[in-house]
Amino acid sequence: MTDTYFDPSSGFRFDVHFESTFSNIENVYSTQQPKFEKALDLIKRMEAGEIVNHTEVKAESEDRQVDHYNLRLQEEKVPGKSLAHTLKLWEETLQFARDVESGKIKPSKAGKYDTIIFNGIGGSYLGPQMLIIAKYGADYNTTAHLPFKIYFTSNTDSDLFHQVTSNVSIESTIMVHLSKSGTTSETAGNMHTWMDLCRAKGLPVGEHSACVTIRDSLLDRIAQEQKFIRSWHMEVDTGGRTSVCSAIGMVPCAFAHLDFAAFIKGMSDMDVLTRKTTLTENPAAILASIINRQSEEQGFKNMIVLCYSEFMKEFAHYLQQLYMESLGKEYTVEGKPAHVGQTVFGGVGTGEQHAFMQQVQKGLPDCFVRIIHFEKRNHDYSNAQAGSMGRQLLAFVNGTEKALLKNKRPFIDLSFPERNEYSFGMMIALEERIVTFLGSYLGINSYDQPGVQDGKLAASAVNKLSAAIVKELETKSAKGTAVEVLKALGIEGQHYEAESILNDIYNNHAVKDAYPSLEALKVTREFCPKAKQFVFTFDH
Repeated sequence: MTDTYFDPSSGFRFDVHFESTFSNIENVYSTQQPKFEKALDLIKRMEAGEIVNHTEVKAESEDRQVDHYNLRLQEEKVPGKSLAHTLKLWEETLQFARDVESGKIKPSKAGKYDTIIFNGIGGSYLGPQMLIIAKYGADYNTTAHLPFKIYFTSNTDSDLFHQVTSNVSIESTIMVHLSKSGTTSETAGNMHTWMDLCRAKGLPVGEHSACVTIRDSLLDRIAQEQKFIRSWHMEVDTGGRTSVCSAIGMVPCAFAHLDFAAFIKGMSDMDVLTRKTTLTENPAAILASIINRQSEEQGFKNMIVLCYSEFMKEFAHYLQQLYMESLGKEYTVEGKPAHVGQTVFGGVGTGEQHAFMQQVQKGLPDCFVRIIHFEKRNHDYSNAQAGSMGRQLLAFVNGTEKALLKNKRPFIDLSFPERNEYSFGMMIALEERIVTFLGSYLGINSYDQPGVQDGKLAASAVNKLSAAIVKELETKSAKGTAVEVLKALGIEGQHYEAESILNDIYNNHAVKDAYPSLEALKVTREFCPKAKQFVFTFDH
């Protein structure tokens, strides 16, 4: 089964090769037609501002609108949300970035700002970081000649945070905190540490801090109290993993000299294509229908994404969150057990295909491949074997596809005319709409993430146990396994969690700021082969 789609206005095209999976393309589309019609109704209701982020399992339901399509919709179906409103905010954001660049807006203890650090996690940084690398490459701070050095801090990684902050001049740096609420532990922790660094240098926190958040959030209140240099507001109905079309994406684009207007236009144009009411004319529906039919017949398969451009090295990473957080669900919208999802992995062709293509071609038939490339290149070099370096890459693309056909492995080849912001917008908007269709086909809510919340709640419990252990060790000595130490300290807790905390105290109690009240504590640890556990000694 093969099929081809081409959009003459943009030059976007794809070829589907599922010969080894299906014998008849019309059959696939006819089986998916009722689901397609239901998904179109969902999209219509979503763009009209209805509450579609809903699941009958009350503990997991967010019960809100989903508005990322509205942010680039030419028609203003929901008040205050449209392509025009987004472009207006972009112009304001661009002007602010230019005022910072020119020195019109400047710090009190340096001539100009020269560094911007973006502090966010998940969708708050994956999209912006991916766009900057897609435009300039991973070494953008040394090769792109931008007016600012640009860094990202996302994880709660003290070593990385130290590496970034110790190699910049805080006096000439702005940290932009990207968080809808300001309560996300990783982002909040990095923010408060940054504020402490500013205070330690006698700097006004507000001069070196900005944020993107929702109105009246905790972060918004902190920004007002600390007089942040600028706050941008996003909508509460914009999900993190689809927020790159909001201020979350436009602020980094402004400082990194990316054309966000072209990017959002690419998204808007792709949305028009994926709003078409005929399945065979709708690119997202075609791909979602094929993927879903394969799942129905053969079970869920891994999706391998190979971008044949080193600049797109973060695209597969971006799609991991978009697909897996959206589609990995335990319940249907009616509250029935589902246990569905779409595993995504991949990277850059040809480099990373050397890591896993052997298994794809000759091993487990547990996946389908998405190949993505750009038709136009800006530079080329002669190559004796292929004629030019670019032609050699083309040979690798075609060679990989030929081998996949030979080995009866399904794949989809997507191409875009050239690597630019407009294409990036089309690429992301296509994937977002595929996810919308797949979520509807599967009968699940694609816009909540209760599994992520589970991890946050569990982490809070660990922090509570850690604080209790530290408090007791400040005045008490103890010896034994984790269970025995907890008993000696008079604390109730899980053995697994406690041993992890005690191991951390053993390894890091002398590291500055890790456990300030335990720096003088004498700690030893030995492994007991019989018990298969560590035996700790904590002594004053």
